[in-house]
Amino acid sequence: MTSDQRDRRELSLMQKLSMPEESAPPWSLLTATMILAAMLVCLIVIGPALASLLLGSQQATPDLLMLSWALGMGATGLFVLINRRGSADSWQSLRLNRRGPPLPLIALLGVAISLFINLIISLPSGQFLPIPEVYGIGAGGPIGLVFAALLLVFLQPLAETLVFQALLLPSLRWTLGPWRGLVAACLVFVLLHLIVFFAPWQSVYSAPWYGLAYPFLVCLAFSLLRVHTGSSLSALVARISAGLIFLLTSMALSGL
Repeated sequence: MTSDQRDRRELSLMQKLSMPEESAPPWSLLTATMILAAMLVCLIVIGPALASLLLGSQQATPDLLMLSWALGMGATGLFVLINRRGSADSWQSLRLNRRGPPLPLIALLGVAISLFINLIISLPSGQFLPIPEVYGIGAGGPIGLVFAALLLVFLQPLAETLVFQALLLPSLRWTLGPWRGLVAACLVFVLLHLIVFFAPWQSVYSAPWYGLAYPFLVCLAFSLLRVHTGSSLSALVARISAGLIFLLTSMALSGL
């Protein structure tokens, strides 16, 4: 480890936010954008097609939507891992290495983040509902709980961390500047969630809170963690534990 890397680790979060990435990522912003577009295709085309085939129905039930999004996230994560694995430099730049605080502490931080976000979106809106990804959880029986768990705890954290915190965030911060890149990544994340997760249930939720504030806060929190630790793995571990809490609170709010 160089002295510059040691010095950087000793900086505060605010200082790190004001600094650009340590080096330019070995992929262009165009490449990161194309991977984001592939993610959108997986979520709105490939995932639904596979889910309809597996369930034998094209009716947009909560179970079908959760399965389609889980499959789309799985396809996205697999695509990114295969795509980046071909180059040692590219793989290393994903920052899937262990850096920063111990992972159990990072997992506890993820729990705190999810509880905080739940309060932020529920109290002002007056709506105590499951998050849009798993609206209607349990309506189709135990299989829906399995689909929800696969989505929130495993596949969504993997895919969104790889695409946003590992790929897009470094590219945007390097190209647009530290702060503008961070905000841009969060806005793109909001747009993706509006198109994919919020649109089917827009008549149910308060748009300013569940459509805008919820995805913005999720992306902001885990992007800040990625910047502070310098590790996408830390962001992934925290996102997994947060996903578990989102799942449990959604189950509780649904009376399960």
